[in-house]
Amino acid sequence: MRHTKYVALVIIILASVVITGCLTAPVGESTLIIAVKDAPKTTNFGTITHLWLNISEVSVHRASDNQIVIEDDEEENATESDDTGTAGWTIVVDELQTVDLMQYINVSKVIGQKTMSPGNYTQIRLKIDSGTITVDDTEYILAVPSGVLKLNRGFVLEEDEIQKLTLDFNVEQSVIRTGSGQYMLKPVIAVISERM
Repeated sequence: MRHTKYVALVIIILASVVITGCLTAPVGESTLIIAVKDAPKTTNFGTITHLWLNISEVSVHRASDNQIVIEDDEEENATESDDTGTAGWTIVVDELQTVDLMQYINVSKVIGQKTMSPGNYTQIRLKIDSGTITVDDTEYILAVPSGVLKLNRGFVLEEDEIQKLTLDFNVEQSVIRTGSGQYMLKPVIAVISERM
């Protein structure tokens, strides 16, 4: 009888150790850093010396089981969308960041970071609330897309790593001057991924 009680007690203790170990085992999380940069360009409508953007949110979308991740640093036109859903999206930047892209020549500015789960991510979503542009020493309001902007650029976030994604705006191709002399933002962006 004593032997049976002793065996039962040992089993209970071992089970408790295993369960506790599972609950307290460190989960390998990673850090994602979002940055922006560009270099000044001389366009066919003048020299841009300032390009202020008010960026309010940057999110990344986790891949589903069968989705293919496109990792590429080629420039891409950001597509406008009215998608504001939250399923599968992780917000990395959620505070308004005001950035003059022309101040970051061959160097990037970090606008946010987040500790998050490793895995495959397929898209980047960007919200730009407003902007201004200075062309040949004259400042103009920059019309920006009314919805969110999506980039079909993916990345793989490995366990316990720090990864930096730099949104490299090509201002020369991103800014359009209309016939009425107004300026519009149609972002052309390369996504540069660096493991730190």
